[in-house]
Amino acid sequence: MKKQYDIYSKIFYFSLFSVSAMTVLGSTTIAPSLPNLEKHFNNIKNIEMLSKLVLTLPAIFVVIFSPISGYLFDKFERLKIIYIAMITWSISGFIGFFLDDIYYILTSRAIFGIATAFVMTGASALIADYYIGAKREKALSIQGFFTAFGGALFLIMGGFLSNIDWRYPFLVYLLGFIIFAFAFKVLFEPQRLHKQISQSNEKFNFIKFLPIYIISFFAMSMFYIIPTQAPFFITHILNKGGELIGISLAISSVITAFSSLFYTRLRIYFKLNEMYCIGFCAMGVGYCLIYIFHNYLILLTSFIFIGFSLGILLITNSSWLFSLTNDSIRAKAYGFLASSVFMGQFLSPFITQPIAYRFGIINMFLIFGILLLAIGVIFLKIFKNI
Repeated sequence: MKKQYDIYSKIFYFSLFSVSAMTVLGSTTIAPSLPNLEKHFNNIKNIEMLSKLVLTLPAIFVVIFSPISGYLFDKFERLKIIYIAMITWSISGFIGFFLDDIYYILTSRAIFGIATAFVMTGASALIADYYIGAKREKALSIQGFFTAFGGALFLIMGGFLSNIDWRYPFLVYLLGFIIFAFAFKVLFEPQRLHKQISQSNEKFNFIKFLPIYIISFFAMSMFYIIPTQAPFFITHILNKGGELIGISLAISSVITAFSSLFYTRLRIYFKLNEMYCIGFCAMGVGYCLIYIFHNYLILLTSFIFIGFSLGILLITNSSWLFSLTNDSIRAKAYGFLASSVFMGQFLSPFITQPIAYRFGIINMFLIFGILLLAIGVIFLKIFKNI
């Protein structure tokens, strides 16, 4: 008989939150290898676009399959689906090391995106099943720490391995098998289940959660100004080398990790609308600093504000969402939340680039900085009852 571990033990925390951390491996690990991958396939037509799709293609499939995964997780046992998704994630991730055809690599990345959707939705649904109330918010903050700190760690790891060969960062996905081994041994199916769910008449009401999805989409699209626009600011405006881009992005991820970790301490003193105000205002201040001071050290300071804001906003979204759900619709609701996050990532350049073209990249930071500050004030003054 499988041993049931204490859900507050260190090994249980490590196993559960490592599953969440798997999802950040999708974009960070192979990003540094893209220039060498593009060079390797330089005889392929449209390789400039295809090489970038290696990075972005999984996000599209996460957008599509996260809601689908939510419906399946609410209908069937969580862990059986998660285990299959983790194995698929690991295989489709590391197989890129062996492939020498860009279209085969893209196919593997599409499968990888589908698996990521299931792992992300399932992991968050498990957290909401295992914990309630303030303990759930603490668990969500630890989840935020694992994912953000893991993102920074894997970004650095991928950069190091890409210096050996463009293929080597794909091997990092083998870590998925180790995480699977811990999850299989330690995690257990939550005791929410089937009798309660079969007796529940509650139907999933998308409109009920729509404000959270819109906030999530907007927050992520604004945060993704950093990886999509800041590198050009660093190289073209500050005249710094490309090696500083990875360091800058890693700093932002580390700060996101620690702001997630300390979320519960802030939550003691602030309501949900006040947390949104803090998050959006911090991001707005960060972008205004970039506009005012064309200095690399100030840029890093602004990244601290922006990284801090992301940790606050992501956990506040999840906390608000889970407070409105019960067992029968929880995974469905989170599936759409995950979809909105990745949709924000994907569409961010389509939102910000026209502004950068029209007003210039420097003024773009000011425009979105003021917008974010205004939204923060709106949450403080108007949305007091959430």
